Amino acid sequence: MGICQILGIVLMFIIILLVFCIISYYLWPSLLVELLQRWSMYRAGFVSKTVNVGVDFQFSYMERGTPSETNQSIVLIHGFSASKDVWCNMSYAFPNTIHIIAVDLPGHGKTTRRHDGDHTVPAQVIRLHQFVHAVGLHQRKFHLAGISMGGHIVGVYASKHSNNLLSVTMMCPAGIDAPHLSEFLEDVLKKGEKNYLIPETPEDFLTMWKKVVYKYIHLPYFVAKLFTDVRRPFNGFYRKVLEDLAHPDHRFLLQNVLEDITVPTLVLWGEHDKIIHVSSVDVIKEKLGTSQVHILDNCGHALSLERPWKTAKLMMQFYTSIES
Repeated sequence: MGICQILGIVLMFIIILLVFCIISYYLWPSLLVELLQRWSMYRAGFVSKTVNVGVDFQFSYMERGTPSETNQSIVLIHGFSASKDVWCNMSYAFPNTIHIIAVDLPGHGKTTRRHDGDHTVPAQVIRLHQFVHAVGLHQRKFHLAGISMGGHIVGVYASKHSNNLLSVTMMCPAGIDAPHLSEFLEDVLKKGEKNYLIPETPEDFLTMWKKVVYKYIHLPYFVAKLFTDVRRPFNGFYRKVLEDLAHPDHRFLLQNVLEDITVPTLVLWGEHDKIIHVSSVDVIKEKLGTSQVHILDNCGHALSLERPWKTAKLMMQFYTSIES
């Protein structure tokens, strides 16, 4: 086969790929996003898996490596309206000897979605515990880490199931009555602005992106439209989740159980977090005196995206300090 024939085949492949992407963008955006997420997981060394809990509920998760006597296990819990693939970028910073599991919370990603389900933090802690048993994590202790809503969940989980854990890491967790309102709460509660965490339009999505990160990374409009189109059908579900999270009995549940956390605890926060105010750290320090706290400069709410290497480095240093 000559060089011209090879170039012709490559060019034809590129054209077919572009046509496929264009058609998917307009007719089936969820397929395009699914392919992008799977590619991201594959490059990071993850294998996509599922596990059933009962007869009608299925967790979707991804796993890298295998647990052993020498390999520590880390379970990663994403935030509101996100999914397990948000950890792909940060996973590069963890040693290959670390066994990593990242799970889609109920209704998020590919895990079973129930619009009439209970998504309060206590209910999500119960579901997380079911997942832990379903994949056999309860047979040996593991590290647990979560961000934002996930940080709230893992903190409450640690207060109830410390016998399962080596440590817990909370990244800008919700569930704290912060001394100061965040920019997000100022916008929504005081100014009455639209909740941009549930974007209806590409413009809403770009606003959310600007608020979540500190150093703005330009997103093309077509990317914002793609992700908005994929998320929009589930906005009713996300509103239900927010209502459940804001339940008066559970909104600040993490703050109420901090003193019950007995495992080593690491708290990480972005200095310029606009979604959950960094002053929450003061409350945590007062209630949980033995914790390690690090505030990351040049970082907003999305630690795993903005400062993945620094975040992973602090976690590994923390795990080493526990061992020693």
